[in-house]
Amino acid sequence: MRILHLVHNFPPEFRGGTEQYVASLAVRQRDVGNQVTVVCGSDQGSGAADSASHPWTEEAWQGVSVKRLKRTVDEPFGVLFRPPRLAKAVTDWVRTYQPDLVHLHHWFQLGDEILSTLPDCPVVASLHDSYVACPRFFFLRPDGGYCGSDLPVPVSRCVDCVGVDDGEANLSGRLEERRAGFQRELGRVSVALAPSHYHADVLRRSGVVPGELLRVLPLGIAPLQSGPRQDRAGGPLRLVNFGNLSRIKGIDALLRVAAKLPPERFRLDLYGSRAADDAQLLEALAEGLPVTFHGAYDRTDLAAQAGKFDLAVFPSRAFETYSLVVEEAVALGVPVVVSDRGALPERVGDFGRVVSMQDDRSLEQTLKELVERPELVDALRREIPETYQDVNTHEEQLAAIYREVIP
Repeated sequence: MRILHLVHNFPPEFRGGTEQYVASLAVRQRDVGNQVTVVCGSDQGSGAADSASHPWTEEAWQGVSVKRLKRTVDEPFGVLFRPPRLAKAVTDWVRTYQPDLVHLHHWFQLGDEILSTLPDCPVVASLHDSYVACPRFFFLRPDGGYCGSDLPVPVSRCVDCVGVDDGEANLSGRLEERRAGFQRELGRVSVALAPSHYHADVLRRSGVVPGELLRVLPLGIAPLQSGPRQDRAGGPLRLVNFGNLSRIKGIDALLRVAAKLPPERFRLDLYGSRAADDAQLLEALAEGLPVTFHGAYDRTDLAAQAGKFDLAVFPSRAFETYSLVVEEAVALGVPVVVSDRGALPERVGDFGRVVSMQDDRSLEQTLKELVERPELVDALRREIPETYQDVNTHEEQLAAIYREVIP
């Protein structure tokens, strides 16, 4: 089967959750005998003349062909992001490659009408966030308010939200056209996949995604093998967070709470790159605490260290649509504390605790209890499932969906 993935970015340039998922999926699909190509965007711009004459950069990722498109200075983002050059480049490649199926993971960076311009072919779309219904991706307003609990969002509320960044004329009309455009795009989709029941419900209530298109399919992660379990031997509780380190992920809240814990009773390891806007704040909050910033990490290296971790803490403020890091914690045999936002409570059974992110008090009470009574953490660990959603199982589930939509 010839499969073409469309995604907003891809390793090694960026390694967010969606990008890592698509990377592991593409490699697995290649390994089981498919011909796989990834067309992706980039956060890095390009000069107009160079990009016009060389629309692609040719790359490879673990044997998978990758074609990367870069925007020019004449293709800025906006409420309506429809750069004809990018759409033509994608369309031309689809005509050349003639895939049996296109799997879209995101419009961002590639253009908001790429499906409408494609030659006729089956399309499966994975809706990893709410971009089709929200220019800010997650229904999260700049003031911290959340629109996802009051859907569908009236255009007037979108104008108030987006207007602080887009002061151009006829914002209301452009937002209306944006919604109509994504409804046309979704008309090209045979099956739309949501990674969690929470997110599927948000998409249904948005008023943009037809409910009959939606199916819930949890994501899969590349296999992980944890290092041997290291006995704590009565020492401090070993806390860990891994992923992107930022305020939206609640790292500042975690550090503020850490400052209130007995320093001799815990250690905190943070793996991942610090968001540029938050780096100085996080460093200041961590000063004098038993906290180690490890920087960007490799999943294999993290897995090798996992035997020394007692508890993973993910106090995200984002309304997560899935959260691959929770699945990775399960694979590594580490119990979790997660926030009450989005799909996170849905993902955590008896192997974790859920805390409110209304303020720091719930996180503080929970971590104080677990630090003082580490036997409770041991009890959580015993409840971790023996299996996790790996990419091999996920690929088999996805292949069955592909076969449904290919004539």
